Amino acid sequence: MAKDRYAPKPLTDIMAGLNNRLSAYAGKSQALDKQQTLLKEFLGPKLSEKCRVSNYRDGTLMIEAVSASIALKLNYLKMDMQSHFRAAGMAELGQIKITANPQATQRLSATGNKSQAQSAATGNSRKMSTQTSDYLNAIAASAPPSLKEKLERLALHGKK
Repeated sequence: MAKDRYAPKPLTDIMAGLNNRLSAYAGKSQALDKQQTLLKEFLGPKLSEKCRVSNYRDGTLMIEAVSASIALKLNYLKMDMQSHFRAAGMAELGQIKITANPQATQRLSATGNKSQAQSAATGNSRKMSTQTSDYLNAIAASAPPSLKEKLERLALHGKK
């Protein structure tokens, strides 16, 4: 009897195939996360926000930078970075490739956008003091008419 290719497969067969792939993805993700932490240790918090480890395959570490200038800076640090990774246990690391990918900004700033959205929701936290408002009014007293009106309007923000 011929096998019916349209017959439904047992769920255990499907899950067995998925389980192997999911565990492989999980292992690769954990390895990339460890490499990202090593990169952050080496570069520091400011510069590491602008790049990420994108892949590691066959002794080659791929790093994405958000701009060409960041990629250039990372290229200058490449040999020291390679030494740092090797000292941290990645002895098989042969080379580091750095690419500029402006679309990486969207992936890297996903967490940054949350904090920006929170600050925008709370409103502008900067307030003008009454003393600054008084200074602006004093300057406006001796200013030309066109500038005087603008300075007085600006000084009103300090009175609120």
